[in-house]
Amino acid sequence: MRPLRVSAEWVLPVGGEPIAAGAVLVGAGGKIEAVGADAAVPRPPGAERVELGAAALLPGLVNAHSHLELTALRGLVRDRPFGAWLMTIRAIKEGLDAEKFRASARWGVLEGFAAGITTSGDTGSTLQAAAALDELGGRGVAYHEVYGPDPVACAEVVAGLKRALSALEAHRSDRVAVGVSPHAPYTVSDPLLAAVTALASARGLKTAMHVAESREERELVEEGRGPFADNLRSRGIAVEARGTTVQWLERAGFLACRPLLIHCVTAGADDFEVARRWGATVAHCPWSNAVLGHGRADLGAMRRAGLTVGLGTDSVAAGGRPDLFAEARLAALGLDLSPREMLRLVTADGAAALGLEGVGLLQPGAWGDLAAVGLGAPAFAAVPEPEAVVAWGAAASDVVFAAVAGRVVYARGRWPRVQVDAERDAYRRAASAAAASRSARERGIFAR
Repeated sequence: MRPLRVSAEWVLPVGGEPIAAGAVLVGAGGKIEAVGADAAVPRPPGAERVELGAAALLPGLVNAHSHLELTALRGLVRDRPFGAWLMTIRAIKEGLDAEKFRASARWGVLEGFAAGITTSGDTGSTLQAAAALDELGGRGVAYHEVYGPDPVACAEVVAGLKRALSALEAHRSDRVAVGVSPHAPYTVSDPLLAAVTALASARGLKTAMHVAESREERELVEEGRGPFADNLRSRGIAVEARGTTVQWLERAGFLACRPLLIHCVTAGADDFEVARRWGATVAHCPWSNAVLGHGRADLGAMRRAGLTVGLGTDSVAAGGRPDLFAEARLAALGLDLSPREMLRLVTADGAAALGLEGVGLLQPGAWGDLAAVGLGAPAFAAVPEPEAVVAWGAAASDVVFAAVAGRVVYARGRWPRVQVDAERDAYRRAASAAAASRSARERGIFAR
């Protein structure tokens, strides 16, 4: 691969002061070799040169929590109680095959590139997100989701997990890491959580879990009641109060895996202190939490506790689009965050939450993952403070460029080396199949 040299009106390293008329040089090995004023950054013979002009160049954005395989379900399930929302998503998935999930995940990766997202912390159960990231040149952690609330099924579920991990090995690389995710407290039994914890520890796997997301989950875990508890008891599964979700995870030994805790809406200051002590991190998803009616996670309390927090878009199944700039603004509401702190939430802090080194900063030795916001829109006519202009004014639609490890993956409406028409057609077929699956579910074919 040739070196890549990118220049722009502004370079925002995130780890240091903005650089006017700056440039970044990424070596042939995919890592940054120089960052600085355009005149001072070398111009190696044969390097690919990209001159962005009126743009702000920053680290590639890091989406701490996504569900790429569900991209084709965008907006299909809305305005339902959380339990019904989950069951509908599950029923729609049952009507799709691997080909549809692959197309869905691939379009999710491409859409992410166009939004400046070069790294995803993705959870899914179909194996397709890891394949999509691998094949399209993205970076991320593919957490394989594990479901099994019935203790009797524990051994069978663990056997299936091991088979899935073996399949995922084909996509492991210096760009794509593999992890495991016991899905949530209402879908994982105590024996299964213990077994996944042991497996992850033995293999050194990254871990993640949906935690303290909803009122329904809190009622189940803390009080042993509510709709989730009723559903489990109707299936002959015993339910008892277990303290807070974070306390339960600590007793089970799961926090020793330093997991990514996703959501944490109903968690409190004591939970955050426990999580920080074990080295756990958090994926905060402001838009998803709001649109699904869960409320607002206390980012201020997380930061006061010293937790590492990244921002995630979660699934687009409830509507919306992957826009980490919008997530940063939602997260910052009511908090005294500087523009640089807001940008760190979707770059360096997101990478740290995923346990990824050399990602999320523009500095020599880091991976050459880049994103650029065009400054041609009327709102950017004057740029007195570039970090503030981007943090408070940019949107996914303003992104004009993205690269991963020095390889251009998006440039002004185009995805190099990608047959976009074929990808779009495959995605549309997947979306049509998802809509048909939802209709079938609503007619009772997938009755529960």
